Amino acid sequence: MGMTETASRIIKRFGQAGTLRQTVNIGTPWDPVQTVGDTAITVAVVDYAQEVRDGTLIQSGDLRALVSVEGLSVTPTTADKLIVGGVEYVIVRASPHAPDGVPRFHDLQVRT
Repeated sequence: MGMTETASRIIKRFGQAGTLRQTVNIGTPWDPVQTVGDTAITVAVVDYAQEVRDGTLIQSGDLRALVSVEGLSVTPTTADKLIVGGVEYVIVRASPHAPDGVPRFHDLQVRT
């Protein structure tokens, strides 16, 4: 079993269904039309360890969301929203875990 499969299996086991909401500009740059697109994802939301919360970069209410890349056709960014269990989160930081250059899962810092 490869790294992607292992990460996806663990996220699926401990995670839940979620939605990645992206706002996209369509049309010409001088007259864009914004559309909202939702992508179904599998995500595990966990707390940060107390010792990494510094109150500036990682605030007291921030959570860590691990997003499976299995079946994911988009890349999460800080312009997107994460919806889990009816709660909408702002994505503060989005980074793929790609130890060998291939994204294995996405690590998001989110807050309400």
